[in-house]
Amino acid sequence: MYTNNNTGMKNNILLATLAVLILSLSSCKDWLDELPINTVTEDQAWQKASDAEGAVAAAFSIFRRGLSGLTKDDTPSTTRNGAWGDYYFWGDARSGDWITPNNDGDWQAGFENRLIARTQLEPMTNWRLFYRAIEQCNLVLERVPEINEGFADNRKAELLAETRFLRAMSHFYAARIWGDVPVNLQARNVTPLGREPLDEVMKMVVDEVEMALPDLPWEYKGMTRKLSSSRGTKGAALALQAHAYMWLKEYDMASDKLQLIIDSKQFGLAPISEFRNLFDKGESNEVVFQLYYDNQFGEFSDYYGHILTYYLTNPYTDRSDLSLAVPKSKILEIFPDYARDGSDKRVAEFFQSIDFSGSASELRPIFDDPLQNGERQIMFAKFRKAKDRSYNRMDSPVPIFRYADLLLLKAEADARLNRLGDAVNYLNLIRERADIPRFTREDQPLLIEEILAERRRELIGEYHRVYDLVRLGRLHEFNPFVSEQAEKEGAGFFPVSDEAFANNPNMEQTYYWQFNQ
Repeated sequence: MYTNNNTGMKNNILLATLAVLILSLSSCKDWLDELPINTVTEDQAWQKASDAEGAVAAAFSIFRRGLSGLTKDDTPSTTRNGAWGDYYFWGDARSGDWITPNNDGDWQAGFENRLIARTQLEPMTNWRLFYRAIEQCNLVLERVPEINEGFADNRKAELLAETRFLRAMSHFYAARIWGDVPVNLQARNVTPLGREPLDEVMKMVVDEVEMALPDLPWEYKGMTRKLSSSRGTKGAALALQAHAYMWLKEYDMASDKLQLIIDSKQFGLAPISEFRNLFDKGESNEVVFQLYYDNQFGEFSDYYGHILTYYLTNPYTDRSDLSLAVPKSKILEIFPDYARDGSDKRVAEFFQSIDFSGSASELRPIFDDPLQNGERQIMFAKFRKAKDRSYNRMDSPVPIFRYADLLLLKAEADARLNRLGDAVNYLNLIRERADIPRFTREDQPLLIEEILAERRRELIGEYHRVYDLVRLGRLHEFNPFVSEQAEKEGAGFFPVSDEAFANNPNMEQTYYWQFNQ
């Protein structure tokens, strides 16, 4: 199994060392994505606090690359020269809400759950970078305790706790995509690992976070709020733990962890008028955990590695048409208050219609009516930051957890615990911001359905919808290409790449994908 080979370990050591070197310079290079430029021994890489800082930063960089997707730089076997923004395809594409206006065959195959049908989708089945991030975390947890030089105050303990958070997050994210996944907690594991049941993985995530929580701050000293929200904070760790408890159906524990976040008063809902700061810049106290790019500091994703380039067209990018969109009929279904009287303010923030009549080389005007373009040509513009046209780069943040998500998760947990009054109150915080009527019925089944519908509305395009449906065994209700029986056999999870089976007799393919090649 590739996660255990020496090459992966050496690459991680080199990444960590490079991060240390670049962090010590006042350079604007993209230290998160550069390749190694020098070679050092492992002992040289773990001597002082700056080495530890760089090693942890490298782990986060590998994880972020994992979300974007594999390229030829990661493994020669992949067919892609650039990443696609795989976090969207894992978390949103198969929800039944999306179309491909330019009739892209790869996108359509993804929507229809034909995940082995086209070679361009194969990199999405490969968990290589998630386990590289886990390997890097394992190395940090093994070697950093031996370093004693240069740490200020509690910084060493913070770094180790942050690493545990990221190790838990990497396993959690992989489990949502593939279901049963290997658990690797050793830096030098030479034993081929099999897949652990999803529930056992989620229990490991919960336990790992519990060990990390005492040493994690709500915000890191000396970091901006935006930078701090891209690292392992107490808020991010509690959010991760709560999500894992929801998968375990331990709703009381999920509710308790979410209550700690609410009681901390570290986060809040941004008003609609500040949505551009929230979604385009990631600068809001609504953000709990995100991975962001900041071009002014050399942080960026190449044009084909950021999902915005498939959502957006001119005037935001130089694309002439849309690759991914939500059709008008589906928007009106998802946002019934807007369909009835235009009262949901989120629609104009999340969607735009543009004038396609002009030349693709000219800046196209945006219509006042966000749904003017008809069924197939409405731009999903929840995130609408323009790319740097001179350098072909995107630097908009990738959200993972935000406060609205957690309030709705709290509402769901409380509703399932029959705490209906509390659930209604948390649900209505989101509805009131959107300027739609409060929900008033304390009927448990109806309330749970409304909370899930509100998560669909509020979090559309933020890579939650498929995970919500798979967690509840309900993907088949919204995706006509997945039957109820197929979902029970594992069709809601991605197949495991052939690479994971190399020299690993303990690896087994998901049952559904054994028969649907």
